[in-house]
Amino acid sequence: MAPEAPDVQPPTRVAHSIHPTIAATPLPQSRRPIVRVPVWLVFLGPTVFVLLAITVFPLVYSLALSLHSWTMGARAGWRWVGVQNFAMVLRADPYFWTSVRVTLTYVGAAVGLELVLGLAIALLLNRRADGRGGTVQTLLILPTMMTPVVVGIVWRLLYNPDLGFLNYVVTRLGLPPQHWLGDLGTALAAVVVADIWEWTPFMALVMLAGLRAMPRDPFEAGAIDGASGWQAFRYITLPLLTPTILVGVLIRLMDAFKTFDLVFVLTKGGPGMSTEVLSYYTYRYGFKFFHMGYAAALSYILLAIVVIISQIFVRRLAHHEVEL
Repeated sequence: MAPEAPDVQPPTRVAHSIHPTIAATPLPQSRRPIVRVPVWLVFLGPTVFVLLAITVFPLVYSLALSLHSWTMGARAGWRWVGVQNFAMVLRADPYFWTSVRVTLTYVGAAVGLELVLGLAIALLLNRRADGRGGTVQTLLILPTMMTPVVVGIVWRLLYNPDLGFLNYVVTRLGLPPQHWLGDLGTALAAVVVADIWEWTPFMALVMLAGLRAMPRDPFEAGAIDGASGWQAFRYITLPLLTPTILVGVLIRLMDAFKTFDLVFVLTKGGPGMSTEVLSYYTYRYGFKFFHMGYAAALSYILLAIVVIISQIFVRRLAHHEVEL
C-alpha cells in the first residue's frame, strides 16, 4: 500500500503573518504642521531686523527721551516734561540761535563754493578728449575718500601756528604768522576751507556725470544758430544740468548740516562759539553736560531743519522735471 502524501499547506503571504493590531496601526506622523518659510524672508529677514535695530529703535528711543528730563549719572530717572525741552531750546536758549547762525553760515559758504568750484572743474574735465581723464578723476576723488577725522588732522597740521605750511608761506611773503584756528575772524573760514578741500571733488564728479549724460543735439543746434560759448552755457548747459545740480547740492546740504568730525578735530567749537555748529552744540549738551533729554530735543530740531530744506529741494526738482 503506497504511503499517503504529507498534508502540505500552501504558502501564505507575509502580511498575513503580522499581528492584526500592528498591521492596522497607521504609520506615525508628526503632530506639528510643516511651516514653509518663503525664501526671500530667510535672506532678507536678518537684514531688515538689523536695519530696524539701528534706525527705527534709536529714532523712537530718542523721541521718547526728548519728551523727558534726564541727566545721565543722576539718581533720578526719566521725568516727563512733554514739549518743554523744545520750548526751552526755541525760546529760552540764546546760544542755540548763535549755533544756528554759525551752522547756516558754514553750510552756505561751504556748499556754495563747492558747487562753483566743482562745476568749474567738471567743465574743464569734460573738455579733455585724451585718455588721461580717468587718471585725473581718480586722483581728484582722493580727498573725498579720506575720513573727516583724517582730513581734520591734515589741516590742523597745515594750520599749526609754529610749524604749519600756511604760516611758512605767509612769513615768506613778509607777513606776520596767523593763528588760523584760534582767531575769531579766521576760525570758521579755516574749517570751511578744509570742508571745501574734502568735498569739492565729489561735486565735480557729480557735475561731470551730468555733463556727459547731456544730449548733443541742443548744442549742435546752438552752434548752427551762432550761439557763443557763454550763451550755450547759460541757455543750454545750465537748464539741462539743473536736476544734477539740485541732487548734488541736496546731498551736500544734508551732509554739511551733520558736520561734527571736522569741527571736533580742528576747533572743538571754539574760539568761543565761532565754529560751534548745531551738531557739536548737541554733542556738548549730551556728552559734556549730560542733559540727554535736552540734547535729544536739539537733535530733533536739527532733523526738522534738514527735512524742511530737503523737501524744498525735492519739490523744486519735481517741478523742474514737469517743466521739461
